[in-house]
Amino acid sequence: MKIEMMNHTGGVKAFLSGFSTEELSAKIEACKSGECSCECDPALMQKIESIDLVSVDGGSTITITGDVNAQTLAPMMQECLIGEKQ
Repeated sequence: MKIEMMNHTGGVKAFLSGFSTEELSAKIEACKSGECSCECDPALMQKIESIDLVSVDGGSTITITGDVNAQTLAPMMQECLIGEKQ
């Protein structure tokens, strides 16, 4: 399981390999609703306008739009999606 993140215009784009799109979708929904078991930062979640998850060859792509950057999101995504603290 691996996450590659980069900043892009208006937010962050991440490529994830080693996950099923359904599993990722469930974890993202849990974060959005505040039902997650990880350190979802409510203040950070407020800055996110949208999260788009697309299944691609070899993994999934998540496009996060909002006032966020890769440095801020990476630790939360590592813990919430992979279960590892950075």
